[in-house]
Amino acid sequence: MSVLEKFFAPSPFVGLQEHAKKVHECVELLRPLTNALLAEESDKLEELHNQMSKTEHEADLIKTELRDRISKMYFLSVGRLELSEFLAYQDDVADSAEDFAVVLLLRKTKLPEELKADFTAFVEQVITVSEHLMELTNKLSTVAEAAFSGEEAEEMLKAITRIGEEEWQADRLERKFARHLYSIEDKLDPVTIMFLDKYCETLGRISNNAEKTAKYLRLIIRKK
Repeated sequence: MSVLEKFFAPSPFVGLQEHAKKVHECVELLRPLTNALLAEESDKLEELHNQMSKTEHEADLIKTELRDRISKMYFLSVGRLELSEFLAYQDDVADSAEDFAVVLLLRKTKLPEELKADFTAFVEQVITVSEHLMELTNKLSTVAEAAFSGEEAEEMLKAITRIGEEEWQADRLERKFARHLYSIEDKLDPVTIMFLDKYCETLGRISNNAEKTAKYLRLIIRKK
């Protein structure tokens, strides 16, 4: 990269938005994965796992390319380390989504009929948290132009608080599913219980990582 390119390179926030979109594509795959789980379609689960792996790899490629560009750019409104850290937090969301797809393939575990509604509600809330994070990242360039201050920054902070609230809702739905699961444990074998618990754990990690990403952005704004 030449000196002029370092000065006038495209905004890194465009790349962050591209990465956020790809990360959310990973999370959106939770919906068809869940549908395949409920329908006990093992072939479909395999197909969707491969799609998840491909999409997560694409997110990794965007992350690597963007990190390389950030390391060579001048006059960033945010420190290089801060941008790289934010990118890493955001990428953890995609990694967690892939973990869920992997766990689904480890064993053909049947979800009891009485748990399906609670599980689906939990999945949908996790997707909602991710969607809010993507929308947050899409606003970064506007906030950066305002030097992370003023009305734009205040609106961003409100959006970050909203993500925390949505993640709290995801936690509530996770606990509701877990309580329901253990209320019928006498009907289930121990391995099935273990795997259903693992499903909850990996799903919860997705929304937790989304909230961590948002909280890190709050730190960046507060430092300005």
